Amino acid sequence: MRPFYLLDTNVISELAKPKPDKKVERLFFEKLNRSAVPSVVWGECLYGLKRIPHSKRRDNLTEFYMNRVLDSIPFIPFDEHAAAIYSDIKARLLSIGKPAPEMDMMIASIAIANNMILITRNVSDFSGIQAISALMLENWFDS
Repeated sequence: MRPFYLLDTNVISELAKPKPDKKVERLFFEKLNRSAVPSVVWGECLYGLKRIPHSKRRDNLTEFYMNRVLDSIPFIPFDEHAAAIYSDIKARLLSIGKPAPEMDMMIASIAIANNMILITRNVSDFSGIQAISALMLENWFDS
């Protein structure tokens, strides 16, 4: 079964917490076989990990990322199709004077290129992109 849900950084970060949001955790495990992580989100997670000083917290996060995320969730690359969509999104947003953060545009482009629903807490961060594209969003943090 091909992945249908693309997880944003805030979802992965939530799951790494000692006590993650119960709804997010439940939905993640219910939809694990249909979920994936964009390669750029993986880069953001690893960057965040490397910024944490050596500590028990860093060890726990390393364990989570390497043994739970890396081993159980497929990664979706930022490929030539996503790059073409990204260039269109960026040009459209700039033409209307509403630029978006580069990483958000890349993550959204991967979701659109693969016909996936982007799961994020920060729906408002992607609203400008959604307004000019086929981006589908869902917030598992909502009650």
